[in-house]
Amino acid sequence: MDWKLFRELSDVKSTLLDLCLFILVVSYSFTKFMTFDFVSGLLGLLAVVIFHIIINFHNNSNIYRTGSSKNFRKKINQLNINRENLSYTKRMVYILIIIPLAITAYLVYSTGWFVLVVAILGLLLGFLYTSGPKPFYKTVIGEGIMAVITTVVIPVAFIYLGIENSGKLDSSTIIDVIVICLPNTFAIFSSILAANLTELEERDPEADTLVERIGQHNTLNLFRASWALAFLLVPILTIMQVIPYVVDILILFYPSLWDNFRPFLKKPTVNNLQSVLQATNRLSVTYVGLLALGAIITVIISLIK
Repeated sequence: MDWKLFRELSDVKSTLLDLCLFILVVSYSFTKFMTFDFVSGLLGLLAVVIFHIIINFHNNSNIYRTGSSKNFRKKINQLNINRENLSYTKRMVYILIIIPLAITAYLVYSTGWFVLVVAILGLLLGFLYTSGPKPFYKTVIGEGIMAVITTVVIPVAFIYLGIENSGKLDSSTIIDVIVICLPNTFAIFSSILAANLTELEERDPEADTLVERIGQHNTLNLFRASWALAFLLVPILTIMQVIPYVVDILILFYPSLWDNFRPFLKKPTVNNLQSVLQATNRLSVTYVGLLALGAIITVIISLIK
């Protein structure tokens, strides 16, 4: 296997988001229920990470093959990609699917069919992002679907695995987890908008994305609005007591996060996109870290009592 090609097309670094979402769900579970099934949860995390790698490889190789992004093709071509090594690496990557399929089968047996439903839904939406007669990434709903898949579907699976056997799972818990994920959802949605905006001039003529529908000016306004929602949701969720008050510390980081966007807002180019992605990562990591801190404080207080 060509490991450089594998790392580039599978975007292994993006699986750090899966770890963050796992920590988010564990933190919520301990804050509210003081329990979590780590065996099922960690097996689920491993399956999600491998599925994520496979879907990334599938989607990025499709994007490379169709040539819809000159910037991406240029980056990959620096690895001297050719049809033979792409085909060989692709076969090896798809062999990996045996591992998460086996884990999913075990988790369905040990917990329930809900895991299978979520797995099928996530895989179907993930693969259809660049597959089929009309891939999602070429449609007006593509940006939103990708944001929801990466930030909402996976945590719902984690909370099911973590507390289903304890008998504490109900619809309100799933709603709580979805709501807690929303700051990340809006932040990721904004970064996807930004990435698509930088490729606006070289997009496939058949594409009809949200960015192409509303144009650069309106996309930047939507970008600002989405980040504003990500920022506002944190204090709102603490007031509603959905997340611990300690998470409000994140508000102190808002000015520096917003400063990261200024170069992109003035000139939405590929060179300025990196600062947007860094801000998104900072928000997600800090948000999840503070949720974990809140869970630790809750556990300590319960032990003292």
